[in-house]
Amino acid sequence: MLKIVRLDDRLVHGQIINNWCTNEDITEIMLINKEVANNEIRKIIIQMSVPKGINILFCDVDSALEVFEEEIEYENLMVIFGNPFEILEFIEKGGNINSINIGGMSYKEGRNRLSTAIYINEEELNALKKISEHGIPLEIRVLPTDKSVIFK
Repeated sequence: MLKIVRLDDRLVHGQIINNWCTNEDITEIMLINKEVANNEIRKIIIQMSVPKGINILFCDVDSALEVFEEEIEYENLMVIFGNPFEILEFIEKGGNINSINIGGMSYKEGRNRLSTAIYINEEELNALKKISEHGIPLEIRVLPTDKSVIFK
């Protein structure tokens, strides 16, 4: 069962493992990020940070779509995207997403503060607006215990 789709440019980190996976009983993570999917060293490092009992799958958008076409029943799956452009690509290529949790976008030059721990630039903002135009609700929430704020 797909439990959470999250946008977080930090990808897999302590908040994901210690808070989201624990509170939501996540047993599988699908990380959809072209850079990581094509970098064996980054995959090994991320895999080392994931505790036993949580399976992780690394995909780019196209391979993720193929996985979902197989109609495999995943148990307590969390999907993490590293940027809004890959989410938009996933949706435009036929991927089905019910809602998106925006959980972390680090400060970088050219990004403006959207919320606590969330900074985006104009291109990212436009991508999020396009995602929203597809009728997909976006919520801003860094931790599962935080109050959810709807992105508009």
